[in-house]
Amino acid sequence: GMIVTQDGALAERMRLLTLHGMSRDAWKRYTSNGSWYYEVVEPGYKANMTDIQAALGIHQLRRLDGFIEARRRYARIYDDAFDALCEIDTPVTHSDRSHIYHLYAVRLNLERLGLDRARFIDELRARNIGTSVHFIPVHLHPFYKRKYPSAAARLARAEALYDRIVSLPLYPQMTEADVEDVVAAVVDVVRSVRSTSQAVSARVL
Repeated sequence: GMIVTQDGALAERMRLLTLHGMSRDAWKRYTSNGSWYYEVVEPGYKANMTDIQAALGIHQLRRLDGFIEARRRYARIYDDAFDALCEIDTPVTHSDRSHIYHLYAVRLNLERLGLDRARFIDELRARNIGTSVHFIPVHLHPFYKRKYPSAAARLARAEALYDRIVSLPLYPQMTEADVEDVVAAVVDVVRSVRSTSQAVSARVL
């Protein structure tokens, strides 16, 4: 990943943390003006990029605006298509910021949908649409359950949202036809469940 900031002090601290907590001079030790001597001034990480990663990153940056525009265009198609479905809540947008749609995670209105999240995913898979879940709450993983056994009681909202979220396919290499295939599958699942529910209700009556 990449972090950008206009805060010089914050940038300096991030540089320090990404290279073992080494002092600023450590970045210059292989240059003609540098020295072999450095100091570790606080605990840090091995998070600096390799030269190959940097070369790929610079190249990808030139394509970034196009990637973002494609994601936003496809997100608008999803937004428009699902607007009439009370069973699906689309990502929230805000007037004072812009969304790049790294993910397109919908929230299922489970009470209206009549399916749980696992069944919804299975139904989409049966229609050749792969989905994922972003993300499993940290406190549900075994390590954190052992480390923080009381966390679940304080994070009920995170768990409630987790049970409802599904990430639909969204990436720049998709075509609009691919996006429409996803839309058609989601709409078909929702309408199929509606039809089944209505038929059951009619028999009960």
